[in-house]
This record gives sequence, C-alpha cells and structure tokens, in this order.
Amino acid sequence: MNQRLLLVLTIIFFHPIGSWAFEFFKIENVKHLRKEPRDEVGVWLIEKNEHNRPSIVGFIECLEVTVSVKQNIAARDVMTRVHFYDESRKLIGSLSTPSPAGPKKIKRHFALPVLFNEGKKERLFFAIPERVKGKRWSAVVVFGDKKEAVAVAYPSNALLARFDFPERALVMDRSIKRVERKQVEDKVVEFVARTRNPRHPQITLFLRPPKGVTEWTDVKGVLALVVIGNGVEDVRRKMQAVEIEGDDVGTFAFANRHKLAILAWGSRGIWDPRRNFDEYGKREAKELEKSFDLVADAWEQGVLHFHEEYGLPTSNFLIRGTSGAAQWAKRLCLRKPDYFLAIHIHIPSSFDRPTPEAAKVLWCLTTGEVESGYERSKRFFTECRRLGYPIIYQAVPGLGHSAHPLSTKLGNAFFEFAMTQRELCAGRDELMQIASRNAQSSTDGETPVWHPAYQTPPFYGDIVNQTVVPASEVEWIPKGFRFPIPTAELARICEEIQ
Repeated sequence: MNQRLLLVLTIIFFHPIGSWAFEFFKIENVKHLRKEPRDEVGVWLIEKNEHNRPSIVGFIECLEVTVSVKQNIAARDVMTRVHFYDESRKLIGSLSTPSPAGPKKIKRHFALPVLFNEGKKERLFFAIPERVKGKRWSAVVVFGDKKEAVAVAYPSNALLARFDFPERALVMDRSIKRVERKQVEDKVVEFVARTRNPRHPQITLFLRPPKGVTEWTDVKGVLALVVIGNGVEDVRRKMQAVEIEGDDVGTFAFANRHKLAILAWGSRGIWDPRRNFDEYGKREAKELEKSFDLVADAWEQGVLHFHEEYGLPTSNFLIRGTSGAAQWAKRLCLRKPDYFLAIHIHIPSSFDRPTPEAAKVLWCLTTGEVESGYERSKRFFTECRRLGYPIIYQAVPGLGHSAHPLSTKLGNAFFEFAMTQRELCAGRDELMQIASRNAQSSTDGETPVWHPAYQTPPFYGDIVNQTVVPASEVEWIPKGFRFPIPTAELARICEEIQ
C-alpha cells in the first residue's frame, strides 16, 4: 500500500476532528509533558511527610489529552485509553484509565470529571509507564464508549492506520447513524462570592435542586452543607456525583425526601481550631470576629443571588457540618441566624462566642468524650443555655475526633423534628421577646428557652454523665448539667448513644 493511499484511508476511517455528522466524541489535542508545566497542572508524585500529610515531591512524565463531547455524558460511561508501542509498532503497554491529576497546590487529584459537559474541553492525563520510559515510543489514544469511539496517534506524524489496537473495529465503524443516549443533566449551579478578606478571598457556593424537582418554585426549603473539601473542584464533584451515583440513606436522601435544595460550599478555617471564644484576648477576638463577618456577608450575597435567580427561600435553612466544617457552620449561624431553622454540628473542637440573636435557631451539638474540644463544647453549651438556646447535646463515650453513626442518626432525627416546627418557628421573634421579658424577673440570670417543646419536654439529658431521665425525674440531674429533650425519639437515640 503506497503512502498516499494510506493517508486517504487514515482520513476516512480515523479522522478525530469531528467531520462526521453525528460524531459524539472528539480528541482535541495530545501533548507529551516531559517536565513540570507552567500552569502546574499534571500528574504528581505524592508522599506522606513527617507529619503524615500528603506532600508533592516531584512531577511525573505524562500525556495530556484534551477531549470534548457533543452532549453531557457521565464519565463512568466513557472509555479513555492509551496504548503504547515500540519502534516496530509492537504493543508494550496500555492504560485503561487516566492518572489522578490536578493543580500542584492542591494535594487531592482526580482521574476523571464526574461529567463530561457539552462543549467543555476536559484535560486528561496519563502517566508514562516505567516500562515505556527510555524507549522510542509512540501511542494510540482512544476516547468513546461501547457504541462509538475516536482515536488518534501520537506523535502527530504517526499514521493511525498502521497500529493494531483493541478498539480498532469500533473506531473504524463510521456508519452514519445517530446513537441514542440517555440525556445527563448537570443540575449543579454555582456562584462565586467575593469576601474582601485576604485570608478567605472568596466562597464558591453550589446549589442543587432535590431529585425529581424540575421547577425551582417547587423547592420546599434548603439544606446547607459545609463540606470538608480539598478545593472547589472537590466540592463540585461531590455535588455532581450524588446526582449521578445516587444516595439512598444519607444527607442528600433526606433533602430529596423533603424537597430541599442542597446549598454547599467548602470549609476553610481563619481561626485557631484549638481555642475557644473565651481563650482569646479582646483585641485578637475582635479581629477574628471582623474577619469572619466579611465572609458571612459574602455568603449572604451568594444566597441572595440564588434567591433572585431561582427563587431560593431565604429562611428555615437546615445546616450541618463536621470538624472544621462544623466550626464554619456554627460561626455562620451565630452571625446570620435569620436564615436558619436548625443546626447540627459534630466534633467542632473550637467554639465562637454565642450571640443572643442565634437563640432563635434550634441547636444540636454532638462530640466525643475524648475529643480535644470536649471541655470547650461544655463551656459553649453553658453559655448557650444562659442565653436561652433550644439546644440538645450528646458526647459519645470513647469517641475522639471522628464521625460516628449514632451522632449522624441523632442529627437526622433532630432535623426531622425541626421540619415539623417550621410553622411554630415562624413566630419565634415574638416568643423570644416574651422569653426575654421573663428573663428580667429571673433570679438565676438565665434566659428561659422560648420554644414550647423545650419548656415542658418529656425528657431531660445530662451533658456530663450522659444520662436521660423522664421529666418527672429531672431533679436527679444537677441544674447546670441538664438540657431538655423535646421528643421521645430524640431521647431514645441519646440513650442508645450512652
């Protein structure tokens, strides 16, 4: 076969530039990255440092492949492969999936996006195998699915028709037909809010409607999640992945069941996670307060944007977070309580000073008895109780700084209870005023809890001894240790934790 005929056949059967009427997949470009690129996006060698934290120690030689698709498709349904050949075009190695890659400054990297979005170019990276390095090699890149695929050879002067690769027959099938695929919609929208705080310059808020809801006017509320993520892309992936992979029992399932939109953003600390509000000097505390006020105002800006664009509600939010995310959620709730109905925070370790205004929110605080912030959590609880917070508290025996299924179970049941209180809480400002007037005649200096279910609860808990007793036996719990438990179900879970 002469060179000209071979070139013609290559163009007919393998051309990847989208000349075919219904071509779904496209390989835009292939580059060989031999050294660290200028934009610092690539494959990195990551090892644990002396503090047992991931640290980048070098760049890994790789192929960068830029691809695109004609309409949205889930990455799990896509085939991305690279085959390597020696000088005689003998196959010497294959990669069936891209390598985890990303920006150098972010230590958590990903092989694939959750979605390939219509018209958006995605960069995929394939680390050069050790058995290939040092040889004069060429490669075939394949991109597609079980129904159709495209391929290109690297370097660009290599003729694809000369290579034998497993997907060859699929790539050569150029029958003019439109392949029917299930439409995948990326329902996650986002907004970047600027904070004017150099330590936390912006917040990227992600919003996702509940499953099965196509009109934003049908959304019944908001579940806000502060996410412990490694960068914006990490949070975006978590929001997209739930839509693709499903969530039958977790937080997203709760939101779907109650038709709540999910509002999520990444946690970033601008405070000392090892100190409480009462462990700062006045000047330092004031600076930290002002610093986070700017961030809270930016968060509010994002919420109002979503309200104007999609009609998102601006009240009765549920909010939860764990560890550093719990610190973020708590600080936000103390500053912007009008947006929130209820909050569940787990193992926050450090606490900001409770504000009288945030007593209008229903609070659930869970931690561990051997968690570093255990004693701080009790001091926070004491101050909350003095201000009349409707708060339940549970420390898991033997638990350190980690999640626990029973804490999650208690938080979910607490949110179920809170959802039944929305109508009553609509008048909470008036109820708080009544409680405040009653506080003026109180002899113990405490503001009575404004919520009726906490004024005459069926059970009480003990924050120190972790016991639960019926209201008729409340005198067995020292007054400084007790807290009201508004439902029998919540009391049952508290007992289960003990």
